[in-house]
Amino acid sequence: MIELMVTLVVLAILLALAIPSFVRLLAANRLSTEASELIASLNLARSEAVRRGQSVALRAIDASNYSKGWTVFADLNRNGAQASTTDDTDGKPLREVGGFSGTTTIRRVTRSAPPGAFTYTDVDASDAARTYVVFTARGAITANPQAFFRICDGAHPTLQGRIVQVNAVGKVTLDSVDATCSS
Repeated sequence: MIELMVTLVVLAILLALAIPSFVRLLAANRLSTEASELIASLNLARSEAVRRGQSVALRAIDASNYSKGWTVFADLNRNGAQASTTDDTDGKPLREVGGFSGTTTIRRVTRSAPPGAFTYTDVDASDAARTYVVFTARGAITANPQAFFRICDGAHPTLQGRIVQVNAVGKVTLDSVDATCSS
């Protein structure tokens, strides 16, 4: 009986040490997965714009948080808004991504200019362009000069976030995996 109790105590100690690390690992994997989903949707929008020879947009469902979901759609007039009457050239959804569970946030941010380390700040709420990215028929974006997205987990503010960049010619990259996510 004593051996069983010692074994249970040792197991409890090991679990107490392992669970916080496991939770942090799950949160880091969730950030990576959501960054990959955003990158895939941005690449789809770009490739469809080039393939169709017309503008294609990715628009957030929630103006302040892309983690609530987004839609990729044809956008003939390049305004980033879905048309009330949709057709193949304006407003037709090509892909819809539902919201993510958990406490992850994906926000449009701006990057500071060099010199020194880059800092990222949320795009001004009055800027309507923060809710969408439009790719032209040549694959470039209409935003000047580039677009950035910060992906963070609110439940783990010390966990390093991800920065996804769309440069002026439309190339989508994971710009950073060590972004500061403090509130």
